[in-house]
Amino acid sequence: MNKRLLPLLLFLSCQLFASNGEGPLGARSAALGHASSTLRDVWSTRNNQGSIGFLRQAEAGAFAENRFLLKELTQSGFAAVVPIKKGTFGLCYSSLGYKLYRESQLSLSYGIKLSENISAGLAFDYLNTKIADIYGQAHAFTGSFGITARLLPQLTIATHIYNPFRAKITDYNNEKVPTIFKVGAQYMFTKKVFLMAEAEKTSAQTVNIKAGIEYIPAKTVYIRAGACSYPTQAAFGVGVNYKGLKIDLSSMYHSILGLSPQIGLSYAFGKDKSKSSDSVIQEPEKL
Repeated sequence: MNKRLLPLLLFLSCQLFASNGEGPLGARSAALGHASSTLRDVWSTRNNQGSIGFLRQAEAGAFAENRFLLKELTQSGFAAVVPIKKGTFGLCYSSLGYKLYRESQLSLSYGIKLSENISAGLAFDYLNTKIADIYGQAHAFTGSFGITARLLPQLTIATHIYNPFRAKITDYNNEKVPTIFKVGAQYMFTKKVFLMAEAEKTSAQTVNIKAGIEYIPAKTVYIRAGACSYPTQAAFGVGVNYKGLKIDLSSMYHSILGLSPQIGLSYAFGKDKSKSSDSVIQEPEKL
């Protein structure tokens, strides 16, 4: 790789993908253009804690992304959810970069159903940015909050806010972690097809409009496509869910910087603590 391009690519990556802040995680989310605030899966521990109250089965997952096919921009992480008598706990960790520049984030979250159709959740986050040589590292603590609600049998909406109090990550230039506000909607046309859309506003960037569609051609197979407006990218992916084991492959495409392939694995284990009446608000794969 041309070393002269690395600073530019790092700059672009940090500017376009919520550096020092909460970017959506998971191969399924990526395939849907990261329109993920209404999804109910293990990655809700990061994407919207308001959804994890609906998760009543223990699950753990991991993912890896090779952003723009550059090893220096590799991102990886893991997540887990554990339901208790009242509510569900979540844990998520992610890391972006390489030995000379790395960002990492650890999140501890909790979600609870407020009613059969409404769930709310919150998270506490620890952020760390490390730059080699003389720059050292900086860290910050912040949090997030979200709500997911099923308004109609086919319609779900969600809202999520990250870092509402503008935590500061370093005294130099008074650099603060960006605040991110998201609102999304999901509409199920049938048990095999759903469409979702989301608007995301970051304190330091313009509004990002995202949209995605998921289709289930067979009982265990999923086909996904999506797009987002800032930066303009197209997305696509496939997934398999066999007896609780989920394998997701996806990629986002930027017209200048190229492909960002991603793989995700997760497994649901233990007993599902959902009541039978909860079936109306499960993800399409469980219908």
